[in-house]
Amino acid sequence: MHSFAAGAIGRKFSFYAWRDGLDRAGRLGLALGGAAYIGVCAQLQIPLPFTPVPFSLQTFAVATAAVALGWGWGVLSVALYLALACLGVPWLAGFKGGMAFAAGPTAGYLAGFALMASSISLFAKNPARCRWLPVWLALFLSDAIFILLPGSLWLHAWLAASGLPTTLAGAFAKGFMPFILVDLGKSGMASLLVAWLGRR
Repeated sequence: MHSFAAGAIGRKFSFYAWRDGLDRAGRLGLALGGAAYIGVCAQLQIPLPFTPVPFSLQTFAVATAAVALGWGWGVLSVALYLALACLGVPWLAGFKGGMAFAAGPTAGYLAGFALMASSISLFAKNPARCRWLPVWLALFLSDAIFILLPGSLWLHAWLAASGLPTTLAGAFAKGFMPFILVDLGKSGMASLLVAWLGRR
């Protein structure tokens, strides 16, 4: 019975054991791959007529990359994505890149990616936590606190600076409320993927 239980645990955490067994070059390669993965998912977007912030799969990609790559390296993948986007790599939403786009209406959300990656990868540092319900709750809360909240505050300031001032409530109506239910669903999908990886 003991060997059977040990084998089940080994199978559940085998993905994370494989990841943690890589050398520095291998982990760096994973981080670069994670950055490219976020860039690809960023192009899966739906523009909205009432806000300059589109629906996209960026937060889904950030969450799954952060957990799959682990503490430190998951954050590095997000940092590489943002840094290379600022340098001109056209993998922001809509195949955009450069400082002008990085400082646009979605800059608050982009900055929040690093905060979310840090918090969720730290939460999932112990693979035993990588079950769908705890990860779902952690993902949704970190998304709301670290991405939607600063993103809406930045949008409020950006609209004012662009000659389109709105109230704080109006900014949240454009940058927070339309995304909260969708991000609940994306967090659910990400948690299922994380749980599946933990069983590989």
